[in-house]
Amino acid sequence: MNTLHKDINKIIPFGEFLRGFINQRYITTADLAQILRERGIFVLNQEKDIMIPIMQNLLLSPTEFDKVRFSFSEKEDKEKKFSREIIWNSDVQIYDNNFLPIPLDEFIKRRLPTCKLSRPVSFKIMDNNPNHIIATFEIERHDMNKSWYEQTNIFHGSIEFINYNGKGHVRITHTAPETKELAEEILKIQVNRYKEKGIIPPTAEPKKIIFSEFTNENRFVFFYRLTNHLENETFVCKDIKDISIKPEENSTLPEGISWMNRMKKILISGESLDKTFFMKEKSYHSSLILWNINATFLFDYKGEKGTICICLGFPDYNKKAQNAEFEITIHSLNCNNKLSPRNKKKLESQLLSEMDKQKSKVYSNFIEYLKNQTK
Repeated sequence: MNTLHKDINKIIPFGEFLRGFINQRYITTADLAQILRERGIFVLNQEKDIMIPIMQNLLLSPTEFDKVRFSFSEKEDKEKKFSREIIWNSDVQIYDNNFLPIPLDEFIKRRLPTCKLSRPVSFKIMDNNPNHIIATFEIERHDMNKSWYEQTNIFHGSIEFINYNGKGHVRITHTAPETKELAEEILKIQVNRYKEKGIIPPTAEPKKIIFSEFTNENRFVFFYRLTNHLENETFVCKDIKDISIKPEENSTLPEGISWMNRMKKILISGESLDKTFFMKEKSYHSSLILWNINATFLFDYKGEKGTICICLGFPDYNKKAQNAEFEITIHSLNCNNKLSPRNKKKLESQLLSEMDKQKSKVYSNFIEYLKNQTK
């Protein structure tokens, strides 16, 4: 989340200071055009490349600058979720009143020196269920190397532990690399606590869904089951819109896709991409590496209906290759009913958790499918 500079009420930037501020994506061309029109300045081409040089040569009034800065403030970052399987000992309750707040001061000083916690991190019960607990956290990042309007940012995250009769999950929500790293530290500390109390077996570790678990062919099957083969009442796949794919290195491609031979990475956007020949033809799948898709779903959740575009895949594949972990992100959400920004954000987070639950079910069934394949 972007936060306004602490002295924003005391300054009116101009020239180069103003140019960088109004050039951010959060401030729209409509915002700029309105201010210019009220000044009696009309531009034929309402693009930032045209309007920004005009505005940086003006001295804005306090009222005019207020209109600009309110477009910038309090912009939320997209939530991302991933979950890991965890094994609990039988007949345990995972909430414990004796757990103190997670000690994180030393970790933050050592690994996140530009950040500070807004409050201590501790777990609480979710929905009156002592076998579903959550810890939410918020960090404030200060970066003096950034421009004056970007020096302070606030990011939030959470980590959940869930126990379903001995089987369960750890679900992590993050909005920045820092919140992801902090969640990993909280996970490590809490797992060690559970092991000391005999709640988790001493050799058990939360299991990731990583890229290397799948063959090229199986990865296509997994993505297909996450989209066109979901068995639930919340989501119905409408379309696959974007695909990240590339040919397997050092392999001879089948004739039908030989045109991909010299390509290192292919990003395809369009409609109904799951019906394209290279997605439908199974004989191509062993020669293709698929690591990311964007799919549009119809949703029906607690009375709210609409469409949602969800990114499913291994976003760190280009950096971590075989060790990339599966994540889910919402790209866009359109509701049939008009919701306030706060309620829309809440619904988005709930739908993201619901899709993560579906992913866990699909993954468990998929593992059984792979086991049966080897018999």
